[in-house]
Amino acid sequence: MNRKMRRELREDKNLVKELYSIINKYLSRLLNMFNNLTDTRNQSYVTYKMKTICVTRLFGLLCGLTTMTDISSDNFNSDHCIKNLSKICNQNLEELPYWETIQDVFINIKTDELRNIQKYIVKTLICSKMFDKYKYDGYFQIVVDGTGLSSHNYNLNNNCIKKKYKDGKIAYCKYVLECKLIVGNIVISLDSEWIENVDNLNENQKQDCEIKVFERMAKRIKKNYPKQKFIITADALYSTSPVINICKHNKWKYIFNLNDRLRTVFKDFNDYIEYFNDCSVKNYFLNINYKYKNHKFNIIKFTEINKKKSTNFHYITNLEVDDNNIKQIVHLGRNRWKIENQGFYNQKHRIFDITHLCSRNDTALKNHYFFIQFAHTIRQLLDLGNILVKSLNLKIKEVSALILKSLTSTISVLNNLKTNFQLKFDD
Repeated sequence: MNRKMRRELREDKNLVKELYSIINKYLSRLLNMFNNLTDTRNQSYVTYKMKTICVTRLFGLLCGLTTMTDISSDNFNSDHCIKNLSKICNQNLEELPYWETIQDVFINIKTDELRNIQKYIVKTLICSKMFDKYKYDGYFQIVVDGTGLSSHNYNLNNNCIKKKYKDGKIAYCKYVLECKLIVGNIVISLDSEWIENVDNLNENQKQDCEIKVFERMAKRIKKNYPKQKFIITADALYSTSPVINICKHNKWKYIFNLNDRLRTVFKDFNDYIEYFNDCSVKNYFLNINYKYKNHKFNIIKFTEINKKKSTNFHYITNLEVDDNNIKQIVHLGRNRWKIENQGFYNQKHRIFDITHLCSRNDTALKNHYFFIQFAHTIRQLLDLGNILVKSLNLKIKEVSALILKSLTSTISVLNNLKTNFQLKFDD
């Protein structure tokens, strides 16, 4: 397809209809679930239904609008956009809800209700079977990692993590721990938990940390997905007895990076492979059934060699490993980077700007974050699964611009949508 053909196809195609078709087919209950969220407004004075408030926010994000004021800008608040969202929300709108109206609603939505929507999205997509080809031996892979959202010179909401630098300066940071379902090149938010301190933390109390948060998160994941088989993947911070015990208790498999943080194990392994290697595949090294405290796991080393240098990757895992599958296991281990690249990097720099504070209210801040996760999942279904979008070979921001153009300059036909299409994802 040459540039002229791509240009003509871009002009002809309505990406709002494509998006709405995907939501209608794969997440059919999603938009109506917004009507059941907590609404503390005086109903005598309500102009916009909860669904309308939430859909306006969601579609603003799908267009790549990162700030709340963008939703009320002339660029978004056009006559065509109002008519399109009227159809989607099933409410006859004269104007879109103003950003302050959305903000007032988000302050009072219970965050656990959005967790239920997060669970609905993941379970529904899993049940669709379209991601089954990405399972390993019946297991879905999930990657766990933390990321910083913002940094301040004051303790926002009195629950920030306090960082003290060598020069004496203090920063107060917002962090979140993410658990992402990895299916091909798609990363779907399966669970989110904030790394935050309790109010008025005294000097004798330890701050919240990733491992503590993972313990809280793991209980919820097991409750929400009791029969689902998972491979937990994470960096070397998680190569500890408490985390391994959690995986053992929940009957999860794991692949964790190994470095000299676990000094004895790391040294023993590298001494061992100087003389014995349980693998005969070139550049791969294996120690089977290594005993550490009351655990047994396999240790893998892979040496990647290119023209300039060689790089070593070390992992521990309770998956069975041999010559036949060691390359697959290492590939799964290296999938950990997808939470950084396709997850955090894209959300920070290419589309949603999760580092932007959409609200200083603690509840609203978290609720906006959940809506970003919803929007990111839907956008990945469009960007990586829709045949048309893939054929255009567009960058993320270009797709955002086309969605915005379709929403604000064209009245879309959104009834009698076809459902006989299938999203197709690359391996």
